[in-house]
Amino acid sequence: MDLYNVSMELKNMLDGIAHDFYRNREEYLSEVEKLSASTASSMKQTVLKMPLISGASAKEMAGKYEVMRDLEYIRLGLESIMRATHNKVNRHVLFSNWAVQELDVLFDGGKKLLADLTDYLGQRSEKDRAGLEVEADKLIGDCFRFTRQHEDRFINGICTPESSAIYQSMLDAFRDIFRHVKSCVVKVYR
Repeated sequence: MDLYNVSMELKNMLDGIAHDFYRNREEYLSEVEKLSASTASSMKQTVLKMPLISGASAKEMAGKYEVMRDLEYIRLGLESIMRATHNKVNRHVLFSNWAVQELDVLFDGGKKLLADLTDYLGQRSEKDRAGLEVEADKLIGDCFRFTRQHEDRFINGICTPESSAIYQSMLDAFRDIFRHVKSCVVKVYR
């Protein structure tokens, strides 16, 4: 399993999570959970085999290992969003229009960012690298801005404690995902 395929599976996980989040149902979450488990297993096998890859420099192998570790953190962040979506659906928690609009930005941005990361891992162009870093930075900034706006809504009594906790866990997970996407881009050996 190479970095490109792992990234593609992570994007597929986010697609399934977003589908269920917006439909307030659990149609794909069990499939996402299975995909996450199989991806984790494949990643472990790949990491264990890395030193055996012939013809690769130590620097290249170290870079791939570091990127694989960031991809694992992205997978864990996606699992966190999956659990939050599961809680939202099963507890019948509703979000404010503001929260949904903010999550629109993060889901759409995350899908694009993971698709662009997948393309980058397949082709590794310097132009794409700079664009990915800018895109990730913008989304990280959005997460911080949405957190401040959410805190204001909570203080003003617009959000319930239950919806607030679920929403904040999603914001935190998205922020971590975007940070690790940026880290992947910086670490990929050229």
